[in-house]
Amino acid sequence: MAISNPFRIERVGGASPYVWYGMRFGTWARLLASGRFDVTLNCLPRILAVTAVTPVNSVLHQMSQALYGRRIRETAVTPPVFIMGHWRTGTTLMQELLDCDPRLAAPNTYQCMFPSSFLLTQGLVGRWTRNMLPATRPFDNMTFGPDRPQEEEFALLNSGARTPYATLAFPRHGPANMRYIDFAGLSDADREAWERSYLTLLKRYQFSIGKRLVLKSPYHAARIPTLLKLFPDARFVFTARDPYEIFASHVRTLKVLASNQGLHNPIPADDEWLNAYVLDVFEQLFQTYERDRSLIPANRLVEMRFEDLVADPLARLRDVYGQLELGDFAPAEPGITAYFDERKGYRRNENRLKPVDVDLVGERSRPYRERFGYATRAA
Repeated sequence: MAISNPFRIERVGGASPYVWYGMRFGTWARLLASGRFDVTLNCLPRILAVTAVTPVNSVLHQMSQALYGRRIRETAVTPPVFIMGHWRTGTTLMQELLDCDPRLAAPNTYQCMFPSSFLLTQGLVGRWTRNMLPATRPFDNMTFGPDRPQEEEFALLNSGARTPYATLAFPRHGPANMRYIDFAGLSDADREAWERSYLTLLKRYQFSIGKRLVLKSPYHAARIPTLLKLFPDARFVFTARDPYEIFASHVRTLKVLASNQGLHNPIPADDEWLNAYVLDVFEQLFQTYERDRSLIPANRLVEMRFEDLVADPLARLRDVYGQLELGDFAPAEPGITAYFDERKGYRRNENRLKPVDVDLVGERSRPYRERFGYATRAA
């Protein structure tokens, strides 16, 4: 591996705060140990800041458990709506649109970043963190803030559960916790530990939010049997998109997140594993989804192409409500209309592929393209 300057600052897409601030001290220590403390000096000030905060989270967690633990354990989770699909397929858009319905709610960014302490701190600290966060996400210009819907996969990460998102901490080391995509090869004990962690997390959200949860993680496409085991009456929305756009956009996203969240400074050679990683996970998610989607009852699953959603969002969402039996669409429509009115000037990033990548993506995405109707893209 090439020797790099430990003081060089690498921040693709601009700087943003670490996600690790919401960890408890023991979880943070285990994360550092998992990367053999391979940090670089330019990251040390932020690492020390996280280290100072995590003991506070540990104390707040114990206080939260003392105050609310019994009530949380007794909370029944209403069958959630799970949004699944590869990164950059419109899962964020779908989650935000469903969150506009006053009867539904997604956990927000603060609740996902501080899963152990948000019950005590979200009223005060959650508002204060707005000044620390960028107004838009650095990799796609989507609106960002502590009160915006967020992936609960980050909450699993910060609560100490195993997730491939741990890769972001030490990107030089390559992918981490890959068995926790679909749980293949895990022992019964490890799988049950993950299930307990996830159910406990959702009970905390259900207790706090009090509405039917709208949850999102790309990995859910490979976790259908487990999600059905936990929530037999859950609803599922699968989003698809042109795989050439998926590849280009996801590679950029990973570069931004690795450079912003890494505990060591990325070097140019770190990019070498990204292309293969994106395509490997893309194939794994699609193949596992195709294998398991028949387990979901017909009136519990909707598939939708991103391009169709953005072309006529109200019509497509009416279809979602009808097929998944989510109730009358009318109460949701005003909020969804207002959502688009507020974002009339939004522009998606344009991503370009090298000819060699066009050929590679075209070959490896052939079954996906045939399944969802995407033509071959010219170089």
